[in-house]
Amino acid sequence: EAQLCGFLWRKRWLGQWAKQLFIVREHVLLCFRCAADVQPVLELDLRGCRVTYKAKRGKKMPHALKVMGTTGEELVIGFQSRQQAEDWRKV
Repeated sequence: EAQLCGFLWRKRWLGQWAKQLFIVREHVLLCFRCAADVQPVLELDLRGCRVTYKAKRGKKMPHALKVMGTTGEELVIGFQSRQQAEDWRKV
């Protein structure tokens, strides 16, 4: 049972953005390349993570959340609206 799911933008290497499926389930953020994938390409335990909101005017991705894991992993997720970013930040 997912707490939250949706197709969001993930910042890739060299600043490229890729649209991927994100699911939050039982304190874990799962990222899939597409809805048909069985195994996630990324699994991040959200307990103890720091989440920072960033807004950038005139950029391709005007709203982003930066998620920093407890073991040093870092993930940037892009949103088209501040409200959508805020909904994901709360979870």
